[in-house]
Amino acid sequence: MTFGRRYGPPSVCKELLGKNTRTDPMIPDRRTRETGSGSALCSAAVSRAEVGVYVHIPFCERVCPYCDFAVVGVRELGAAQEQRTIDALLRELEGRRADFAGRTLASLYFGGGTPSLCRPESLARLAVAVHAAFPSVGPVETTLEVNPSSLERERLPGFRAAGVNRVSLGVQSFDDGVLKRLGRAHRADEARRTLRACREAGFDALSLDLIFAAPGQSLGQLEADLAETLEFGPEHVSAYELGIESGTPFATAAARGQLALPDEDLALAMFDAIEAALTAAGFEHYEIANYARPGFPAVHNQRYWRRLPVLGLGPGAFSTDPTAAETPFGVRRANLRDHAAWLARIEAGEAPEATPPERLDAPTARAEAMFLSLRTRRGVDAAAFAGEFGRPPRAFFEVAIEGLLAQALLRENAAGDLQLTGRGRRLSNEVFGHFVGGVS
Repeated sequence: MTFGRRYGPPSVCKELLGKNTRTDPMIPDRRTRETGSGSALCSAAVSRAEVGVYVHIPFCERVCPYCDFAVVGVRELGAAQEQRTIDALLRELEGRRADFAGRTLASLYFGGGTPSLCRPESLARLAVAVHAAFPSVGPVETTLEVNPSSLERERLPGFRAAGVNRVSLGVQSFDDGVLKRLGRAHRADEARRTLRACREAGFDALSLDLIFAAPGQSLGQLEADLAETLEFGPEHVSAYELGIESGTPFATAAARGQLALPDEDLALAMFDAIEAALTAAGFEHYEIANYARPGFPAVHNQRYWRRLPVLGLGPGAFSTDPTAAETPFGVRRANLRDHAAWLARIEAGEAPEATPPERLDAPTARAEAMFLSLRTRRGVDAAAFAGEFGRPPRAFFEVAIEGLLAQALLRENAAGDLQLTGRGRRLSNEVFGHFVGGVS
């Protein structure tokens, strides 16, 4: 998952959105269990009696040159390395489950990295342990990130038997030239074969990832990607503009003038083309980078936009702990990114956190409620916001709201609810900066 120049998350809150799920820093969940895809996204409006669990498995056959996630390149994942990591994840779960005691399981997400490099039996062990820690009421959306490869195709029936019921496939493009320039390990025919194999294995909830504004990519190439995407009929599509992240090979190449990215006008035209093609085909544009057929918005990712409890396990994973009397806006935790360091802490019986837990204060929570809710089609529910923070959004962000309304980046109804306009969606980072950059 990558984040774009216009509508990715501001860096100060990037961790809230996205690499506790691949679907790019925007993160939705499939069958909106809590209040439906059109419901208010402020936390006061939604039940907090559940927990979503994100499991980060960091291994990748190849580290893409645009990727800044917590990953480890392995040509082949050895059985001993896999078992040691799974054992550590189980120990971390056991050490953290008490912080989420009494909650039922809303969603389980295996992300990475490439978690499908693990054997189905390993993921089954994790799934059984998570369900034992947090008993569920009814079916649980269980997502597995998969990259197109023959090894992973062969394992799909085993993953289905292990309890996975939703696959998120990192196609990125159906154009071999685009894939090569992105540094991807697969080619388009592998993606096509893997998409067909997902259906043959019985998966009826399939999410497909696309990247746009890639080096050398034309509007025509993107339109061809969209046409082929629709031919395969996924239930969900995530479309991310390529972001240039500090410290990556792409960032180095860009600094040297060696990376030919589409200009801003072309990138905006691509964003518009994606929205037009997918909405015309019956998808709901329910979050800036995410589109779903009716009944299929991502369940897990919506927990991030709604600021609901998520337990993150593994290197680089983020958690949002439940609220309590002494922490009314919750606590955020970030694990060490380095796999070896994370392992060492877990095996020593120590907490694997990179920094002390962050106790969220009211100004931070208000700012995050604004920008995370605005990412969604529903936007900010003023009554729900007032229910949580005592007063409606204008009481804290009057100047910002008036300025954004004047620029036609926001719309407001008589109840004070706020949504991005079409122009606001295209320039959403500019909008979000008014709330995150100036915490009130």
